[in-house]
Amino acid sequence: MNEYWQKIKRQIITLLSPKLAVDNIHAIDFTKLKDQGINCLIMDLDDTLLPRTVNDITPQLFEWIATRKEEGFKICLASNSRHPLRVKYIGETLGVPYISMGFKPLPFVFWKSLEILESSSKETAMIGDQLFMDVLGGNIVNLFTIYVKNLTPENFPPRIWMRQLERWILDQTL
Repeated sequence: MNEYWQKIKRQIITLLSPKLAVDNIHAIDFTKLKDQGINCLIMDLDDTLLPRTVNDITPQLFEWIATRKEEGFKICLASNSRHPLRVKYIGETLGVPYISMGFKPLPFVFWKSLEILESSSKETAMIGDQLFMDVLGGNIVNLFTIYVKNLTPENFPPRIWMRQLERWILDQTL
């Protein structure tokens, strides 16, 4: 592969690479984020906070959100979900602003989240389970991107292939 294509490959992998990769939201060190000047969180919903087929908020999730708020983090849910009533219910129950049908990785949902949070990209982290949606979009707008493993296994072939490609990319970068 010539030098030009190597450069393109590196740029693509950089755009798809999270700043941090952890097993789940509970493995994130929020003290370190605060030390980096991050005080706002844009959160993916499906398979990051809750499995995409679950509508009930667990006490653990409610406590996790309450703890982040007590630590001084402002939170906004940014979801690509086509079920706006579900996103609304979860956002209102957790007491956080929300955006549904966000069309991630397009930057508009991230810019809107920053506006809602009254924040800048340098003080905001994007937490999500998809490199091609959450991490790519967060990196495009210069957020601190955190990748978490998806909560449920995939059973739809295109999503299975996407997850395999994500694993390959993560192996290249981590």
